[in-house]
Amino acid sequence: MAVDTNFERLEQEVARLVEMLGRMRQDNADQRRQIEDLTAANQDLTSRLTQTQIELEDMIQAREVVRGRVATLLTKLESVEN
Repeated sequence: MAVDTNFERLEQEVARLVEMLGRMRQDNADQRRQIEDLTAANQDLTSRLTQTQIELEDMIQAREVVRGRVATLLTKLESVEN
């Protein structure tokens, strides 16, 4: 009788461990998919950031060109006033 009880406990433990292992494998698969999704989103955001930085640098350069042209115009206007 004691052997049957011990065997039943062992069977229950094995069943519980198998169930737990199944849940852990599913959790692992879910987390791997989430990591892949986050990695893709990170790459997309990095690409967008790089493009935005390039656009910002272009705008800064354009502003400097405009600033130089305005300075030239102001210099010409000042020379006309004198």
